[in-house]
Amino acid sequence: MKENDFRKILQFYGLHPESTTITEFLQGHINDSFIIDVRDNCSYFLQRINHHVFRDPEALIRNLTKVNNAMNTHFGRENNPYPQILQNPNKKYFYLDEQGNYWRMMEFVPESRSYNICINAEVAREGAAAFGKFQLVMNTEDPAEYTPTIPDFHHLGKRISMLEEAIKADQFNRCGEASAEITFALDRKHYAPELDALIRSGDVPVRVTHNDTKLNNVLFEKQSIKHICVVDLDTVMPGTVLYDYGDMVRTFTSPVEEDEPDAEKVVFRKEIFEALTRGYLGELSDSLSDGEKENLLFGGKIMLLMIGIRFLTDFLEGDHYFKTSRQGHNLDRAKNQFTLLKQLEEQEEELQNIVKKYC
Repeated sequence: MKENDFRKILQFYGLHPESTTITEFLQGHINDSFIIDVRDNCSYFLQRINHHVFRDPEALIRNLTKVNNAMNTHFGRENNPYPQILQNPNKKYFYLDEQGNYWRMMEFVPESRSYNICINAEVAREGAAAFGKFQLVMNTEDPAEYTPTIPDFHHLGKRISMLEEAIKADQFNRCGEASAEITFALDRKHYAPELDALIRSGDVPVRVTHNDTKLNNVLFEKQSIKHICVVDLDTVMPGTVLYDYGDMVRTFTSPVEEDEPDAEKVVFRKEIFEALTRGYLGELSDSLSDGEKENLLFGGKIMLLMIGIRFLTDFLEGDHYFKTSRQGHNLDRAKNQFTLLKQLEEQEEELQNIVKKYC
């Protein structure tokens, strides 16, 4: 990124480049992100939207403004903890540069922190409560007014079809190495029609959901374990709470990173599961349908299987989607997802009783 390009963007938003400091924000793998510090004033968060992943950036930004408006209505503009997306002088919420890149400027949340791994039950409960509060507001929104920013993002049936195509092609002769994981995944392909039936019946309604409820998408106060807000809203679109609850189960419960090379360290922590369930349903239970409550744990199974399949498919296709740094990196990721899923299944009755306790 050339300095002159930054100057154009900053000037467009009414900022003086000479009085700003630009620092690249290295967390996240999709968009290019920068913190803009304005001397003796405030900070902003500047992002270049990856239009190869998000094919309709303007629709994405429309979704984001709808979320901003919903939060302003719920909390009141002065008390809304969610960072606002800023309008430019043309009354638009983005800047389109000469190369066709879409940029957006948002308020920066100071004195905040996030966690990649859930360190204890208190963090789990508080992080899940943040997503529960977010969903409570989104339950008042009409999913028909939100554009899918990544079509079929959580379509399990299509993810299974892509895996089957990769197995059939076996372009890199890796099926033998991944035979146990392939068998594990295909033994559970019946989850896809079961999920589709729940959505078609209306037992699990389509809502506006976050769709990427990793713990590191919650901002906490720097000096306490109290959540501020949920971030990374680019995947806010029509979905189900099964996806969001399930992705919390997937990402909160293990004590190690999802690419841990030693599968023996991957453990489904029941106390973390209970804490996140208590936090999420403590905010949201009264606004969920009976079908949603009954199938929340199924959401955990869906998301562990789906993300495991995505890692496995990428491994079989030569590691072209997810970034890798070692041989078998994506296969390790898939193994870890399936290890957690197997442990969930082994405790399913007990875990289901925990869910019922907080419903």
